[in-house]
Amino acid sequence: MVKSNRGTKLLLYIFVGAVAIYLLLPLLMIMLTSVGSGSATKFPPEGLTLKWYANLSEQTQFLDALKNSLIASTGAVLLALITGTLAALAIVQYPFLGSGILRAFFVSPMVMPKITLGIAYLILFSKMHIAGGLFALILGEAVIVLPFVLTIVGSALANLPPAHREAAADLGAGPIRIFFTITLPQLRLSLLLSGSIAFVFTFDQVEAALLLLRQDSYTLPIQLFLYMEKWQDPTIAVVSVVLIAFALALFMTIKLVLRSVPGLESLFGRRKTKGGLDQNE
Repeated sequence: MVKSNRGTKLLLYIFVGAVAIYLLLPLLMIMLTSVGSGSATKFPPEGLTLKWYANLSEQTQFLDALKNSLIASTGAVLLALITGTLAALAIVQYPFLGSGILRAFFVSPMVMPKITLGIAYLILFSKMHIAGGLFALILGEAVIVLPFVLTIVGSALANLPPAHREAAADLGAGPIRIFFTITLPQLRLSLLLSGSIAFVFTFDQVEAALLLLRQDSYTLPIQLFLYMEKWQDPTIAVVSVVLIAFALALFMTIKLVLRSVPGLESLFGRRKTKGGLDQNE
């Protein structure tokens, strides 16, 4: 039995290692390509140099596009968080006839083709005379990421104990005060997670941005595509490395924030002492 368990554990380690290598290998190839000395994107690189990192600093269109991406993603995430939280509050805590249909309607952008949504936004925002700018993109991306917020926040609301809200109501607190003092603080984790997922998703959005934006409002993914049409040098790999570093920094920030949330361990079960007793007892 012991040998069987060791063999199973070894096979699991080998499988997990193979999956990790499969996932990390493309990223390692991008990093090595970014320091290649050749004038074209090539792997393995002929030599090592940092000149493409210096070349990135000369591409001012990437910096402007990065600013547009950050503005659009931040605006879309904030709008989706506000709208999705209020929608989840109405559907979960104040259910009504047809709330399930309304929830399905809000979640429907998750399964719709993004190019179809982009064309629909183009027609709608053109009629509204706001197409071409970042405001139109913020509105469109907020609808696209709304299902993530509604699903995560809605699940958190469904699992909140009603005792705290009922106690606050018994003490005379109104619905608005209960939301800001009781409900909202308990949703910090779900808001952080849904906001992070929505930000990463909107930052990489191409379909709607390509159809809605003017040339002076292009986001970073569009500028990368335009650059690749003219040049095939490793500058694109350098931008990819910068984005990877940004994603890792975002992940570490979220991890540090999660560690600082009081009582977060209770979401995963209370820790046990050596004697098997609850540490809080």
